[in-house]
Parts: sequence; C-alpha cells; structure tokens
Amino acid sequence: MSQTLAGWAVLFVAAVRLSASSTSVLGGLVTDDAGAPLAGATVTVEEPPLETVTDVDGRFRFADLAGGTYRLRARAEGYFESPTAEIELTEEAHAFIELRLRRKEPLVQAIVVTGTRTPHRLTEAPVRTDVVPGFVCERRALRTLAEALTGTASGVRVESTCQNCGFLSVRLNGLQGQYTQILEDGLPAVSGLSMVYALDQIPTDYLDAIEVVKGGASALYGPSAVGGVINLIRREPRGRSFTADIQSGWQRGRPESSFGGLAQAERLPGGFSADAWIRTLRRTQVDRDGDGFSDVPRKQTHSGGGTLFRRFDEGRARLSAGVNLMDDFRRGGDGFDRPPEQTQITEMAASRRYAGTLRWNQTVTSSTVYSLASSLAYLSRTTYYGANFDPRAYGATGNPLWVSEAQVAHQLSRHTLTGGFQFQREQVRDSMPAYHRQYRELFRNTGLYMQNEFRPADRVVPVGGLRADKSNTLEGWVWSPRGNLRVALNESWTVRLGVATGFRPPVIFEEDLHVTQVGGQGLLLENAPGLREERSLSRTLAVDYVASAGGWFWQVGANLFWTSLSGVHLFQELKAPGLGSGYRRLQRVNGAGSRVRGVEFDAGCRFGARFGARGGLTVQQARYDEPEPDFGSLRYFRAPNRYGYLAADADLPGRVALTITSDFTGSMLVPHYRGFIAEDRLERTRSFTVWSAIVSRTWRPASWPGVRLRLYCRLVNLSDSFQPDLDRGPLRDSGYFYGPTAMRGAVLGLSAIF
Repeated sequence: MSQTLAGWAVLFVAAVRLSASSTSVLGGLVTDDAGAPLAGATVTVEEPPLETVTDVDGRFRFADLAGGTYRLRARAEGYFESPTAEIELTEEAHAFIELRLRRKEPLVQAIVVTGTRTPHRLTEAPVRTDVVPGFVCERRALRTLAEALTGTASGVRVESTCQNCGFLSVRLNGLQGQYTQILEDGLPAVSGLSMVYALDQIPTDYLDAIEVVKGGASALYGPSAVGGVINLIRREPRGRSFTADIQSGWQRGRPESSFGGLAQAERLPGGFSADAWIRTLRRTQVDRDGDGFSDVPRKQTHSGGGTLFRRFDEGRARLSAGVNLMDDFRRGGDGFDRPPEQTQITEMAASRRYAGTLRWNQTVTSSTVYSLASSLAYLSRTTYYGANFDPRAYGATGNPLWVSEAQVAHQLSRHTLTGGFQFQREQVRDSMPAYHRQYRELFRNTGLYMQNEFRPADRVVPVGGLRADKSNTLEGWVWSPRGNLRVALNESWTVRLGVATGFRPPVIFEEDLHVTQVGGQGLLLENAPGLREERSLSRTLAVDYVASAGGWFWQVGANLFWTSLSGVHLFQELKAPGLGSGYRRLQRVNGAGSRVRGVEFDAGCRFGARFGARGGLTVQQARYDEPEPDFGSLRYFRAPNRYGYLAADADLPGRVALTITSDFTGSMLVPHYRGFIAEDRLERTRSFTVWSAIVSRTWRPASWPGVRLRLYCRLVNLSDSFQPDLDRGPLRDSGYFYGPTAMRGAVLGLSAIF
C-alpha cells in the first residue's frame, strides 16, 4: 500500500512540475522490475535524436518538443534495455510515460554465440557456456582481462609464472595456456606469442561480455582451441556517452595507478556510429622478501583503439572497421636504475602490438546470414633475459599474424546449417645472440568447418560438426568431429552432452621464447626435431537447474569433464656435451598421453533485487599415462586438484554497493630448478585463499545534472596470502613462482559518466 501511494505521489509531483511549463514537454519515470525509481538511467528519443539521464528520483524530462509521435527507450547498467515505447504528443501538451527496466538475472538471460556460432539464450544454448558480463566487470572494477577471469567462472584459473617478469597464463580445466585460444568477436586474432601479454593488456571497458567455452572447441575455432576458447564480445554504441575512470593505489606499499576512457557515439554524420577507448597502467616493482630482487616487476602499459560501425540495407547489413595499439614494458630483477647488462639479473620485455580488423555481416533473407572478417596484427618485442652482467643477452622478436574467415548460416526447416572457411598465417622471428638462437618460422593453417543444429522437438537440440585443417607443420589434413546434445527435461532442468576431438600442431607459444633465469643461467625451451601434433578427445556431461519463486532466483549446475591427449608434449632436459655454456635447454618431445578429468560445481542465488551470491568449485585430476621425463611425475605441473571461487554482492541504502570475493587454489606440484637450492626437485605447494572486497557509492551532483559519479575502494588480497618460499638472491629460479597474482593492496577509484 505504501509503495502504491509513493508511486502516485511521484506521478503527481511530476505532473505538477510538467504543468508549470507553457511549452510541449515529455516527461516520465524509469523504474526497475520492483517499481523502485532508477537514478542514472539513460533515456533516448529516436527522432529527433535526443538523450537525457534520470535524476535521483528516476525522473526524466524533454522540453520544447514539436507535436508528433515519439519513440523512447531506456537503459541502465545491470538491466535489460526497455522495449521501445511510443507516445503521441500534441502542440503545447504535457505527456508522462513510465519505462520499466528488468534487472539482469545472474547470467541466465544473456545471449551467447561462442559454443555454436549462432545466438542462444544462455539457458537454451546446446553448448555449456560461462559468461562474465560487462556489468560485473564494472561493478567490481575489473579493468583488465586477467582480472575479469579471476574468480568469476569455475574451471578458469589465471596464474603468474615468473618472479622476474610477471607473465600471466590462463588455464581451462587444468590445461596449460597454450591449449586456450583468445577470440575477438569469434575471430582467433590473438597469436600465441601475444596471448600472455594480452591478459593484462586488454581492458574490459569496451567489452559487453566475455564468453568461456571449455573443451572441444577445436571443431569450430581451430588447432589452438584444444582446451577451450575465451571470446571477447565488444559493445556496440547505444547512445552518446563518455566515461572516464582513474585509479590510484598501492600493492604491498608500492604505488600503482591507472586511467581509462571510453567514448561512444551512436549517430554520427554519414550514418556511422563509433567508439574509442584508452587504458594506461603504471606499477612499481615490489621486493617482498627484501633481498634486493623484485618479486613483482615494474610495469607500464598503454593501450587504445577505436571502431567505426555503419549499417546498410535498412539495418540488415553491418560494416565495422577497428584498430588498436597495445604498448607494454615490464622489467624485473635488480638494479632498476642501471642498464640491464650492469645488473646481476634482469628480465625485461618491451612489446608493441598493432592490430586492425574489418568485418561485414549481412542478412540476405530471413533464413540466410553470412559474414566476412579479416584481421592483421603485428607484435614487435625487444628483450633482455640475462644474468651476471651479460652484455649479449638482448633479443628482438617480430610476430605478424593474418587471419581471415568467411561464414554462412542458413535456416532449413528445423535445421540450422553453418559452414565456413578460415585461413591463418603467422610468422615468428626471434634473435638472441647470447643463447645462439636465430629462430625464423612460418606457420600456416587452412580450416574448413560445417555444423548442423537440429531441432526435432522444442526441448531437444542435437548439434553435429566437423572441421578439417591443413597445417604446414603436418602432413595431410586433420579431421576434428564434434557432437553436442541439449535436452530440456522441463522449464527448470537441462542436460547437456558433448563429445569433441581436436589437435595442436607443433607451433611456438610465447613461453617458448621466454628465457627463465635459473642459478645465474638462462633456461631455454625449444621444440624437438620431428615433434608431432597432440590429439585430444573431450567429453562433457552437464546438468543445470534454474528456478525462481517468491522473489528468489536459483541456478545450480554440475559439469563432468574428461579430456584425453595422445602424443602429449612434455619437456626433457638436454644433457649431452657440446651444447654451449652459460645456459640450460629443455626440449619439448612427444609423450605417451595424458588425461584431465573432474567435475565443476556452480551455484548462484539472487535474493530479490538487492542481494546475490555466486560460487563454483572444480575438483579434478590431471595425470600423464607414463611418468614425464624430467622429474618422473605422473601429475601435471601447476594443476591443483581443487580450486574455486565465491562472490557475494549487495545494493545497500544510499546507493552504496558492496561486493566480497574469494578465490581458492589447492595444493599442486611445481618444478624447482637448482641455483638457490642445491639440486632440481619437484615441490608440493600449499593451498591459498585470496579475499577481496569493493565498496562504491554512485551519485549525481546537483550542479552537474548530466554527470554520474561513482567513487569506489577496492581492497585486494586482504589477508596477504602469498607464496611463502620465494627463491632469493641472484641464483634464484625465477620460474618457481606459483602464488596469487597480486599481494595485499588497495585501490581508490573515481568514474565519471557524461
């Protein structure tokens, strides 16, 4: 009763204010699905193009309008865009309209495309997909891809693998980073060399969502997707806005800062829309144990880009052209005020990546759609990986990548047929005189794929697919079939089955070009002559339950997975004489096989409109069929048997938002090479849990009605959980590094939306 009276009071006050004007006025109120006013929502009029933002009471107002029909819609962060509403306005009239926005339930209403290359609601997708929405990144101030993938999805783990340079890697269900492909709107435009840099270079500012598909994605996305794919879905402009975000803080007492900006314009001359973004980061090195050598590197990153969009054929076709630049510098070791060759240890990498993408999509008929896409990228890198004042340990790397794809989809009765052609050409040039390495290789892969998505009944969807690849590193074509089945038992219960094959040819991943400093020597990785491809077989069985009642929304699921690899790539140290002095070499060879199997548990709950919680736990085993040659282990390295996450959020009174997260990693095996220790050995690490929190307040200054401000404080790793047995001094093994990616820290940030 009180809510009804309050609603009528708001309408009455709005009507009184409108009636006080002598011109034609269109006013209204934006509310959520519970009827509460929404402050800071954007309201757009299509013709003439007008835009405004609701005030603290959820009200908006357009004045001095001519008579006619007006079409309006509203949107707000964390809510679905409202349906377009029409209203007639006569001369010198005063009209009022209410627009209601529905809150995005946790992931369920999202539209996903990665699993089948066709759009589906998440609950109806034949392939199980994890989604990190853009509004989650914004709420938690997750500014980079690495941050967005940490503690947000089960089976996904981001790790730092180097004490000196801080390179990051992402694992899907225990498989190493080289088994994962990063996609940009479905296109594999991120090379294996640049993928490790991309994790903490790519900002989340311009992303609408991040989709993660684990296991068996090779049948659609090619040879680097054995473990799965991470697809970055960019946000197309839906209005005119500018967002500025500035952060300042510290990690373990050492300063860091970041700045980001995003501009979007939906209507530009010539029918174009566009966006442009920048993101910078500066971080000081951290010496946690006080030995004079950094444990977190000095880092400076600058990235930026933009995209032009243009629609044709009454909106049935779209052209987009985008460019971006990412510049990254990182250095670890000692003697930061001196050149690298005048230090005991330095690992330094300065990289720059230029990329451009061109896309065309067109709906030919109501049942036929095709798309064309091409991307050209170039990564240049200068490095110093050396110890003991070595003047020769500088290196240079060049990595051009060209990817092109053509795809067509056709609806034929109950069948959706999808087919495509994909070509990838990548070159790796690397020179390191100190280690007698002159590497120059060209990798080409041509792929053809087809898929049939069949709907024999409303609740049964089988999907069959086949991909054929021809790599210049292999003889003959490689065939990769896949099959998926979704069965909806009722509106709440869904079962998904999946079987897929894939392969990974002997190509170069970034970590192969990284020279780890161990015991004052370099440790090189290389492929053995005659190295064969790995073949994979992935099987999944997922059960999901979704229900809502009494304002409570529940989502619970379990996913059994089993991935087998044959001809698995393993490392063994070359110990034959005459290999040179001053460095050690690990050579990648084919082993018998391996398997990763386990189960993911997911659960989410939203209590009304203001409280929610979500978590996941992965329990797995990752083992070789035969002991690996270097340490004789049957277990995968850096693959814990248990890991998971938990997140809880609350919208508190006074427009205050609070989120608490926890990221858990269990014990694992990590190689530890001699130098600081006397002999090589395999270490069993302890488990660790990282707790973090972010609290924010949003408001609209009275003197700046068109500006929305958000002040937030992000507290990272509250208990300072970190690796307790760091190697020390100039003889340390910089690759013996397994702990959380960040030490205890705090960040204070301010975002402004114009």
